Amino acid sequence: MFSRFYSIALVGMTALTLVQRPAALQAQDAARLKFEVFQDAAKEFRWRLKAGNGEILATAGQGYKAKADCTKGVERIKTEADKLAFEVYEDNSKEFRWRAKAANGQIVATSSQGYKAKADCEKAIELIKKGAAKAEVDDKT
Repeated sequence: MFSRFYSIALVGMTALTLVQRPAALQAQDAARLKFEVFQDAAKEFRWRLKAGNGEILATAGQGYKAKADCTKGVERIKTEADKLAFEVYEDNSKEFRWRAKAANGQIVATSSQGYKAKADCEKAIELIKKGAAKAEVDDKT
């Protein structure tokens, strides 16, 4: 289970927002995954993948100048999530994170947060593998 605590998240590279992490990811969240495409404060296009409980599971980790490139990134995750190589690692604050790599070694998605337990990190990966292909895309631009 996720521990309930608050963390500071950098949003749009300019503003800080206080975010509460949800208590737990549930198996049914895989069926309700949703990609959001949006434009950040620097006018770059970005995507994030949310679980059914609203938790952000994944981001591209980069901004795109063209919306079409951002949309291609979303489609790549939708069609290849079950084929991507997911790596779990421990960050400097001793939390577990993941990154997904394409066959050419390019990092195409990263965890949006650290997880206290490795099992919770692995659960997020499984949700993505199971649900990304069917996730709806919400264009917020």
